Amino acid sequence: MINLLIKTGYPFASFRFPHEKEFINIVQNDRRVETFQAEDLSSLKGFVMVPFDVRGSAGPVVIRHDLSYSWSSAQGDAGPVPLHSKGEAPLPSEPTRQEYLQKIVKIQEEIRAGRVRKVVLSRPRVVKISEEFDFTRFFLNLSESYPAAFIFFVHLPSLGSWAGATPEVLLDSTGRYYETAALAGTLPLSSDLSVPEWPPKEREEQRIVSDYIREVLDRSGFPPAEVEGPHTVIAGKMAHLETLFRIVPPKEPAAVARLLAALHPTPAVCGYPRDEALRIILATEGYDRQYYTGYLGPWNTPHPSRLYVNLRSMQFLPGRREAVLYAGGGITAASEPEKEWQETELKLETLLSVLQKLPNFTG
Repeated sequence: MINLLIKTGYPFASFRFPHEKEFINIVQNDRRVETFQAEDLSSLKGFVMVPFDVRGSAGPVVIRHDLSYSWSSAQGDAGPVPLHSKGEAPLPSEPTRQEYLQKIVKIQEEIRAGRVRKVVLSRPRVVKISEEFDFTRFFLNLSESYPAAFIFFVHLPSLGSWAGATPEVLLDSTGRYYETAALAGTLPLSSDLSVPEWPPKEREEQRIVSDYIREVLDRSGFPPAEVEGPHTVIAGKMAHLETLFRIVPPKEPAAVARLLAALHPTPAVCGYPRDEALRIILATEGYDRQYYTGYLGPWNTPHPSRLYVNLRSMQFLPGRREAVLYAGGGITAASEPEKEWQETELKLETLLSVLQKLPNFTG
């Protein structure tokens, strides 16, 4: 199904909600990639995709809801998509292990100087993919591997494709209350998949995010009606700490856009205080995150309106036989650089393990 849609040249989004069996496609009926201003979100109908830094090179885009339908893995599809290495899109700079450790040390100097409490540092990893790539099989394998995640594949013909399995909700507007989550702190699961004991560093990292979200909700006029957590959630081979915040739905549709602007990017993907953490990220990481750690999801369509943080994701670059995987982690004063590197290795495994199941994957 996804292979066939790519060959049409139209923008589309394929996705599956957590713990659901049904796949959904939202398809646009022309080839234009439409951008929008974040404050106009309430008037949009489609699948939205907002970058990490709205002031950066990538802008918010929407795939209009011209057509949508559900499908299953049993339905037929076109064969793998031929990829032609034209070298159109630039590859991001991939840091070595030593370079990444040095970036962590540099960030901790900023923390000790009192300028910031937490910074989320990330890195890209470039992998080779086969000349004929089966995007549908990759998507189905991703869904099978991570049933508790929001699975997505977004195709923007001139910008390439993004795919991932994210565990983090930014805003769910489908229930009695709107819901947002503070998801932070990461530990690998033990071999028996038991829930880990959470050390002080991870608890502090999660508390920073929770305190920030509560502060933003109160300041924006959306005091939480209910708070639940922190509790442990499992995503693949990793455990995270999560606190859920439920708010009364706003009476003004435009208020949702203001709330999202206040929330995004949260300390879970940026740091705290936000503006200073963003300055350090832009000066330190050495590449443009674009839509990684932004947010995406269906909005004002016949399907539930839920926006997810773009985590555990990768980018298929237009005109290249390379793909870029992304991962990061929160750096605090208590961080141990080598453990932070290993955490990103574990997160990269989310998608790398799925790619490795495909025939002719070279890595």
